Amino acid sequence: MSSFKSGLLWGAFFGGLAGLMNAPRPGKETREMLKDYITQTTDDVNDLRFKVDNLKVAIQRLQQESIKSSKIINEEIQTTLQHFNEETQPRIRRVMDKSDLLVKNLEKNSHI
Repeated sequence: MSSFKSGLLWGAFFGGLAGLMNAPRPGKETREMLKDYITQTTDDVNDLRFKVDNLKVAIQRLQQESIKSSKIINEEIQTTLQHFNEETQPRIRRVMDKSDLLVKNLEKNSHI
């Protein structure tokens, strides 16, 4: 980003210089125009710097919020999975028990 700022400043400088060299106005008027041009350019650069800084802060906040949100979502998923496991374990055991009983009955009936 600093190369952008540097380029902006150099561009403003050389643009102003080119304007001075091609200006058909008296020196006092040209100096006033140059002063206004430099003031406006400085204000624009400062405004741009302020907006870039605000953008950086907003991005940092967004990153922090997304990290917090992902942690919360992860915890909710873990809790949901834990509850699912707790609720389904008895059913799974009953199915396994019935399956074992079925296998035993099949083995018993196959020996007859």
